[in-house]
Amino acid sequence: MQLDARQKEIAQLFTEIASTFKPQSFIGSLKKVFAKSDHPAGIYLHGSVGRGKTMLMQKFYDQVSVSKEIIHFQKFMRMVHEKMHNLQKASADRVVQDLALEIASRASVVCMDEFEIKDISDAMIIQRLFRHLSKHGVFIFLTTNTLPDNLYKDGLQRQSFLPFIAMVKKNFTILHLDTEKDYRFDSVAKIEERVLFPASSKTKLQLAQIKSDLCDEEELSPAVVELFGRKIEFQSAHQNTLFTNFEELFQRDLGYADYVAICEKFQIIVLEDVQAISEDETDIITRFINFIDNAYFYRVLLFTELAVPPPQIYPKGKRTDEFVRTISRLNEMNMQDYLKKKD
Repeated sequence: MQLDARQKEIAQLFTEIASTFKPQSFIGSLKKVFAKSDHPAGIYLHGSVGRGKTMLMQKFYDQVSVSKEIIHFQKFMRMVHEKMHNLQKASADRVVQDLALEIASRASVVCMDEFEIKDISDAMIIQRLFRHLSKHGVFIFLTTNTLPDNLYKDGLQRQSFLPFIAMVKKNFTILHLDTEKDYRFDSVAKIEERVLFPASSKTKLQLAQIKSDLCDEEELSPAVVELFGRKIEFQSAHQNTLFTNFEELFQRDLGYADYVAICEKFQIIVLEDVQAISEDETDIITRFINFIDNAYFYRVLLFTELAVPPPQIYPKGKRTDEFVRTISRLNEMNMQDYLKKKD
């Protein structure tokens, strides 16, 4: 991938930082680079989805010559919670201290991709853990979509988390990756076959490859779309991408406004197992039509697998006249210039 000007600037800075990490004098190198003799340093790289943060972290990681570790943040937190569960008799702070010591014994540099605080429990664990890692001189590199001041924004008991934000702002090098290009979106937008039919082992392999191109399975987590005080929960999402299926999207009581909110929130949607809809399933075909209308209007990049060709999804029933438009839109979504037509 060709780097843009901002990415090149940050990559060069990372090269310079990585070159100072010498196994014999690691802490001394940090002090020299960051001039913070009382605190180990870190990098906090934030920016919008798909701007290349993970790629730049990987480049940095590859250049570092001291002991190191790279992990997706959600996977890291699952490991932390599992360890705390297994050591229930110990105090939470004791477990966190032991975990920090364990991490520091194997890695002088820890890279955590897609850092995000979702609840007060994680907020307090991370606050304590980073404090102990700091005492052991561990260098921490975080990528995130969020400004430091917006971490855990509007969260319960957020006041207790503010010291962590202050620590990040004081001790970390904070960088904003403000390129306008979404590289993840661009990479999958080039895929020519998006609406796959009829369902077969081949289409399932194609969809599986698309999902793999979008993210690793370990990066998936539940997502919530909030509308008028209601919460629409989905089992599997990653940043601006929703991974869903026919049952989850159409066999629940969702209305037109819900599909508007879903298509506003997710720029990419992978929809599996779309089935034929019988003439007496008026509610389901209405939801399907509403979803496709909004996905088309918001120019959502839709990847889907249909059990049968589009005209056979709903061959007869009260809404066949409207479904003709849906067929047309599905066909257009499969065209390369579909994404260029948004006003």
